[in-house]
Amino acid sequence: GLARSQKCYRVSIGTGFPGHHPPPASFSPVCGRPRAQYRNVGGEDSMEGEWPWQASLLWNNKHQCGGSLISNQWVVTAAHCFQRSTNTSNYMVLLGVNKLANSQPHKLSLGVKRIIRHPKYIGESSSGDIALVELERPIQYTDYILPICLPAASVQFPAGMKCWVTGWGNIQEGEDLPAPQTLQKLQVPIIDQRTCKYLYSMALGGKFPPKSIQDDMMCAGYAEGMKDTCKGDSGGPLVCKASKEWLLAGIVSWGEGCAIKNRPGVYIPLFIDLSVSRVTEFLSVGLSTPCSVCISPCTRLQPAIPNLHVPHLI
Repeated sequence: GLARSQKCYRVSIGTGFPGHHPPPASFSPVCGRPRAQYRNVGGEDSMEGEWPWQASLLWNNKHQCGGSLISNQWVVTAAHCFQRSTNTSNYMVLLGVNKLANSQPHKLSLGVKRIIRHPKYIGESSSGDIALVELERPIQYTDYILPICLPAASVQFPAGMKCWVTGWGNIQEGEDLPAPQTLQKLQVPIIDQRTCKYLYSMALGGKFPPKSIQDDMMCAGYAEGMKDTCKGDSGGPLVCKASKEWLLAGIVSWGEGCAIKNRPGVYIPLFIDLSVSRVTEFLSVGLSTPCSVCISPCTRLQPAIPNLHVPHLI
């Protein structure tokens, strides 16, 4: 739930990134393009099919974290979601879900084949808070289950750009999202890293000492508080729109409290770790035999995640 209480390209919503080339029309389904088209800045509840890449990671059949579908067999989430256990039999992934508490006609429940945590991750608030989850089998895309696009390594999201974060976490600290647990959405501006580091360098009484913002972290939200991610949103997507596609800008990582003043949400940006140029390095900890993959119309990436969806190839 979303609590209510360096060099970069200058882009804004509705414009394309320099060097950003959407997939050809023949490439179907296209990542980052929901079939449903509703956007309501004031509302909190999401509609079915609005964020078709959103995943729920279940631990012992309870919602633990969010995640994002990036191919037909891979979900990306936060590494800290697996602090309790990395035993795949404890986890399930839900796709095509809008309301967790209701039976959903488009829901797909899948077992987990493999969990790959980033080798840099060592614990709470550390670098590398990112993990890949391999689903038990490849899935078929539907209007309600589609992948999000990954940004090219050269893309950065400028301060002030309005992006969206989604999740089923608490609506405020200590308060669960009420039934039927509808996926929440919140529009948040990107905060530049210098400001982010400054805000977290301030002590807010004994409860919130200064925290270090690492180079592979980014902030989004409001310095004044009031709106933020909260417990249960971890691992979920921060997405920004470029031209016609939504790009996965970051993964919900951590924060202090929920919607606390001068403590905006902290995210792991995707261009750091999961863009095409880095995916080989990231997956080398988990793949013994690299595979060659062809993304229509036959641009070769070798090796990479099978059927990885990217709108711009390095």
